[in-house]
Amino acid sequence: MRKILLALAASMLLAGCSTAGATGADGSPTVTITGPANNADVAGTFSLEFTTSVEIGPPESGKHHVHVFTDGHTDDYTVVTASPFQIAGLPPGEHTVGVTLQNADHSPAGASAELTVNVTGGGQAPSPTQSSGNDYY
Repeated sequence: MRKILLALAASMLLAGCSTAGATGADGSPTVTITGPANNADVAGTFSLEFTTSVEIGPPESGKHHVHVFTDGHTDDYTVVTASPFQIAGLPPGEHTVGVTLQNADHSPAGASAELTVNVTGGGQAPSPTQSSGNDYY
């Protein structure tokens, strides 16, 4: 009986230890922004950190990848294949940073996340997240 209780307790403990980027309830892949915090004050250049529940890589590898965009411009993105990713050039003020998980063919994999940041300085040049959508970083 004691072994059964220990096994039950261990399985309950493991079930409660979910990690960011675990698959969704329906088994679909996920993407989670882990830094900076939502509504954080950031410098003109900052690191965007994220996790995914699937391996990512260059589209030509057949792996998923992430599109990073700002201020709702989902059609103006940068292809990102690793975390962290440096964002630079946003003008001072409030901005939304979004990520979407994409299949190798750039079709949506169904996962997305976003956060708001307040850029407190620097930012004259265009952001690398504002690309033609064909750049690979």
